[in-house]
Amino acid sequence: MGLYGIKEEIFLSIPCVLGRNGVSDVVKINLNSEEEALFKKSAETLWNIQKDLIF
Repeated sequence: MGLYGIKEEIFLSIPCVLGRNGVSDVVKINLNSEEEALFKKSAETLWNIQKDLIF
């Protein structure tokens, strides 16, 4: 399972540590249940739009 239970391949802004070679670590923030539900809802909204895009 992905971060916060998000399994789809979407791109979200989350805190991370950047190094010379790019992202070296993702900083997981402790979200309360309401914040986590809202985060997942945002991810779902983005996925529902993104999944139909053709490149």
